[in-house]
Amino acid sequence: MEIKNRRVLVTGASRGLGRTLAFAFAAAGAREVFAGARNAKDIEKLKRDAATIGASITPIKLDVTSDDEVNATTNLGFIDILVNNAGIASYGDPLQMNFADAMREMNVNYFGALRMARALAPQMIERGEGMIVSVATAFAKVNLPLVATYCASKAALLSLGQALRAYLADKGVHVMTVMPTTIDTDMSSGADVPKMTTEFVSGEILR
Repeated sequence: MEIKNRRVLVTGASRGLGRTLAFAFAAAGAREVFAGARNAKDIEKLKRDAATIGASITPIKLDVTSDDEVNATTNLGFIDILVNNAGIASYGDPLQMNFADAMREMNVNYFGALRMARALAPQMIERGEGMIVSVATAFAKVNLPLVATYCASKAALLSLGQALRAYLADKGVHVMTVMPTTIDTDMSSGADVPKMTTEFVSGEILR
């Protein structure tokens, strides 16, 4: 799908890869990029930064765990490209870590993406075209025990992408699941490992 003149929605766009993606889509000629963020401070910063360079970015309040906020995205008009980027990670032994943290990972990383797809895929199907991009991780295939439950939630996201691809293949809607290794973001700040830049990963996604 060509990006020029398309309308794009990126979840988790307040920082890290999501922010880089929002600005990259705008720079690539997207007609409008809706940048989802959870709090007012991040929304205002996105507005200021977009205005400074004249980027066609519209920040919106969007918590992917909120049915109301997810459903409100259907009022934005048609979305050509949905990027499920919102994600959180917890560390530790899955037998000992806070169980609520593991539940939240699944709610954001898996159910959040499913909520977004259920909200926006119907209009793509009706129009006969669209794209759903979900950001998983290479560790969705081989678990990294340091972030065991995070990897498990991303494995669920990878599996969901396979199912969506099967259901949408004949509807004109393309489904892509991205599986980078560690990206240099706040989430991985404590990991002393080689890291991909957000610019590199966003460039690969757009390509």
